[in-house]
Amino acid sequence: MPFSAYPSAHSATFFDREERRTNPPPAKTPMTASVEVSVQRFTALFENATLPLAIDSYQRPFVWETNKIAQLVTDLRDYSRERQENPSLEYYMGTVLLHRNRKEGRLFVIDGQQRLTALSVLHHVLRGELPPHHALRYGSFQSVTHIQRAQAYLADADLNALVRDVFERICFTVIVVASEDLAFTFFDTQNHRGVPLNATDLLKAYHLRAIPGEHSRTERLQEDCAGRWERLQRTPPILGHGADFAPTLFHEFLWRARRWTGQKLIAHESYEDILQEFQEDTLPPETPEQVPLYPTRYNCLGAALAVTPQGELRLLPHSLALTTHPAELPFALRQPISKGLGFFLYADKYTRMLTQLLKEEDHPAEVQAFRKLYEAVIAHLSLYLRELFLLASVMYVDQFGYRQLLHFALWLEHVLGAIRFEKRAIFAQAPLIYLRDNPLNLLDVIASAFRPEQVIDYLKADPPTIYEREEVEDINPGEGVRGRYKERVLEYYGRQGSLKGKATWITEDFIREQLS
Repeated sequence: MPFSAYPSAHSATFFDREERRTNPPPAKTPMTASVEVSVQRFTALFENATLPLAIDSYQRPFVWETNKIAQLVTDLRDYSRERQENPSLEYYMGTVLLHRNRKEGRLFVIDGQQRLTALSVLHHVLRGELPPHHALRYGSFQSVTHIQRAQAYLADADLNALVRDVFERICFTVIVVASEDLAFTFFDTQNHRGVPLNATDLLKAYHLRAIPGEHSRTERLQEDCAGRWERLQRTPPILGHGADFAPTLFHEFLWRARRWTGQKLIAHESYEDILQEFQEDTLPPETPEQVPLYPTRYNCLGAALAVTPQGELRLLPHSLALTTHPAELPFALRQPISKGLGFFLYADKYTRMLTQLLKEEDHPAEVQAFRKLYEAVIAHLSLYLRELFLLASVMYVDQFGYRQLLHFALWLEHVLGAIRFEKRAIFAQAPLIYLRDNPLNLLDVIASAFRPEQVIDYLKADPPTIYEREEVEDINPGEGVRGRYKERVLEYYGRQGSLKGKATWITEDFIREQLS
């Protein structure tokens, strides 16, 4: 949203979507004992604050790029020019929502931090200092980078045209709430203002607030969880999505792994679905420092039963190795999720599992071979089929680790590649149709299997016939979408021309060669 999309009192610019206002709305009296509404100018907002203005831990980073800062400067120049003809003209910048937290001794900014931060940087450039009672602090690398860029842009910009008292003329409708629950209710609707929030931004806020307990201990846990989340967000893109990895993780992987079950009601996730699954349906922990565990391959006592010489049964235990690596935390994709710490550890685990599979170096031969297949072949598959390939692969690794991972991946490519060759165009429904119309839902097969062979045998059980048809023979390698995919498959297997008999190419000798 361009900066001027906030209704401005001075003019109706190209970006404005409301009628022109010659002045901001009239000041309002307090609505209730817990909600106060008023109109305040930027300088007065800080100078008259009973508590320092600050940013709570669940707020997203400052994300304005220099183009938004440039729009702000342009708008203020236009305002300054019109102000010469109308000295009483104000510059209205929408609503700011604050939570008065007396325990913390802060007025936390719930809605408006992007605008207030940008104006604070401008204030520092023009006047050499921040406004009084300014306690906005940013710990994330993303915020620091954007603030430095904004400061550098403003330092070089021509600001002489701005009126001297510009900060005394910028005004907001200010809503102050005393209840944290009420503040979060307002925050939950914040996606309709300013920089739109992803569902994952709300999840972070919700689960940071869900960490209970003694204050100093809570703060340490919150800082640790917030740090995990910021590292998660900075994960290099997978599937070609944006800079924040959290939406990709929760939409394309976690929600689908949990909810694409059965074969009747499989659908794509909505904003509300994400919040329902990872917020409303999460469980309260007994203590803030403990997360309940459920049976998984990392959390299983017995490895085998043995008969002693005396004829008695003896339980042979798994070798238990304590590890702090997030990817090896003893969680399962479809397990119940605990609020607070449990949520952040769960998200951290599957982020690291994905990066181990696709990004990190120095991993076992199975992972290296999987990655070679992915980069040589799967990366050139349709996005929607690629999403299903990675989703099924993560579920497989969650269930079995790296055991026979390449076997699984080769047969999964064989199945999904058949869909690619059958359809001239692949649409978003293609993965859902595959899961729905086959004898069993592949994701359920993976989640319920005890051994890798059960999954691999399922993929091999109903071999696609498309590879034997003339229509695939007629696809010229390298020509068109299907031709380029055919070319990649042939190159990977060291073949030429034809895909007939492709299933026979997946041999133990070929797999050993890829693993060597």
